[in-house]
Amino acid sequence: MIFDQQNMYMDNSLTSNVIANVGGGDAADPLFLVITAPTALATSGTITAALETSDSESFGTKTVVATYTLAASKKGILVAAKLPYGMKAFSRLTVSGASGGKLTAGLTETVPNWPG
Repeated sequence: MIFDQQNMYMDNSLTSNVIANVGGGDAADPLFLVITAPTALATSGTITAALETSDSESFGTKTVVATYTLAASKKGILVAAKLPYGMKAFSRLTVSGASGGKLTAGLTETVPNWPG
């Protein structure tokens, strides 16, 4: 699995201000969203990652196209999923509920085959 820096939402962080221009539309060869944790995440509740999309880079009107519950006690691959149908030109990933830890998240053409 190779991450392109242009398609990275997070790199060893819990926050991101990255807005990826994915071009919009549905692809014949879709990209995959991969979220990994080098160490287990800390929380006092539920950790959720939301994939949002919009027609504009300002995200004035946004649509949440997918949400993922992240396991707090696990490290390694937490999510490996095809981008859902309905993607618009711009996308971003938001994470809520985590009080500690780090994530690496981005879009890739292949699903990782190493253990999670």
